[in-house]
Amino acid sequence: MEPINILEAKMIYQRGGNVTQFLRKNLESQENTSKIIEIAYDLQAGSYIEFTKKNSQKVRKYTRELSIILKDYLDEGSSLLDVGTGEMTILTFVLNQLKIPLLNVLALDLSWSRLSKGMNFFENNKVEKSLVSPFVADIKKIPLHSKSIDVTISSHALEPNGQILDILLYELFRVTKKHIILFEPSFEINSKEGKQRMDNLGYIKDLPNEIEKIGGKILNMKPITNVFNPLNPTVCYVIRPPKTNANFVARPEFCVPGTDFPIYLENNFLVSRDTGLVFPVLDDIPVLKMESSILATSKS
Repeated sequence: MEPINILEAKMIYQRGGNVTQFLRKNLESQENTSKIIEIAYDLQAGSYIEFTKKNSQKVRKYTRELSIILKDYLDEGSSLLDVGTGEMTILTFVLNQLKIPLLNVLALDLSWSRLSKGMNFFENNKVEKSLVSPFVADIKKIPLHSKSIDVTISSHALEPNGQILDILLYELFRVTKKHIILFEPSFEINSKEGKQRMDNLGYIKDLPNEIEKIGGKILNMKPITNVFNPLNPTVCYVIRPPKTNANFVARPEFCVPGTDFPIYLENNFLVSRDTGLVFPVLDDIPVLKMESSILATSKS
């Protein structure tokens, strides 16, 4: 990342401007790239926690709806992946209300700063004896083995990725065994003003067709009642991923992003003996993005 982009973006954010629009123009990009999304959300680290503190009843109502839906698809001992978990505010309240002892709960986000603050929020607000494993990654290349997660969820995580929605869905299909449950904005049921807003921000649209186009099966589709912004209505999409020849993996473990090459913890680094790539771990949070890796073939 060019430092000038970060510094200018920070000034834009502090003045209340739209960081993603500024960065798209600054980087001459027609879409919200992973780089743009990471900068925009990293600068906001802590803001969602503050929102939750000020609007706890709204958040509880929203997450209560989510947990009621999720209970039908999670069993004791299931593994759960939350993509784009942010500051873990939604995940924390969902887990508190689920009250189902899950074997593994993993939380993925593009921003290390948000995960760091999110883990602190989780530890201070959890009511169940839940354990969450956070890690930095890009949804385009998830560092988990194929068919290793029982249920994958999102809450407005696919939202800003209008140009690469199919790529993200393919990757969710790859790692998920049973169900993908997306709580994402719906362009189709939105108002004219809301649609214009989503277009301006590069948000996703036509999600049902994209799901079925690449082999997913929509089992249920339901609007969420308790939304935060009427210009950004949430719909729940319950999806069965397409069948593949990949064998189911009993327990999720980290691997080289987007592949099935395993990685192993050595001296606070995660090492791939197959590829020679090494990934850092910062304050117990693995940073599993390809651009963060170091080529160190002598370790393999």
